[in-house]
Amino acid sequence: MFQELQLRSTTSSAPLRDLFRDHTRNVVLTALVFVANNAAGYLLVAYFIGYGTGTLGLSRSSVLLATVGGAVSWLVFTLYGGVLSDRIGRVRTFQIGYTSVFVWMVPLFLLMETRDIRLFAAAILVLTIGLGLSYGPMSAMYAEMFPASVRYSGVAIGYALGAILGGAFAPTIAEALVQGTGTASSIGAYIMVLCAVSFAAVSAVTEPGGTDLGWPRRPPEPVRPGRAAGPADRFAAPSPGGRGPGGRA
Repeated sequence: MFQELQLRSTTSSAPLRDLFRDHTRNVVLTALVFVANNAAGYLLVAYFIGYGTGTLGLSRSSVLLATVGGAVSWLVFTLYGGVLSDRIGRVRTFQIGYTSVFVWMVPLFLLMETRDIRLFAAAILVLTIGLGLSYGPMSAMYAEMFPASVRYSGVAIGYALGAILGGAFAPTIAEALVQGTGTASSIGAYIMVLCAVSFAAVSAVTEPGGTDLGWPRRPPEPVRPGRAAGPADRFAAPSPGGRGPGGRA
């Protein structure tokens, strides 16, 4: 595929213009699909450490150990999410993941508020199931949502926007919710809203599994007398009758 990209001489000189002219919808969808995963992931990698040690008064070493265990579990379920998406589809895997995170938000904080480090760790580990299933299929699905000519731009911009909308504001919003309501359970409600947004966004994506990631085939160009077929001719579409580029059998 990379040889094919190098041999293409018709690559657009303005991929951003082409991206937003023809694929704005998919850019928006990629951003919204990532919002909930990024925000919920922020809880695991940052918020729970301060919450567990400061608010709940748990041992810092125990909280750090539970968080590291959660990170490892997230990795495992991310790998599993990628494998599962090859079997049942990218969209379906995302939907299962976000449903899991949505449903677990209320029990998660109830378990943590018991101030039992074992239940605290168990709450984190269960959360990583949904996080992994809603992250594992992401790279494959995003690549399949854009044609090769704008794929790098589309994936990069969509992912960055999702990270900004989901993670950049999450610390400020989480702190404001706790200060305003007096309980961290309100953060769970916030993540549930984002899960609903991301679930709706991924449900609007046409299942892209199995999409050809290469460039569209070009019509065959006649080979002029005296000119040998070049390496790029390998990527031209076959002519009618099963003949190769230039009408050769």
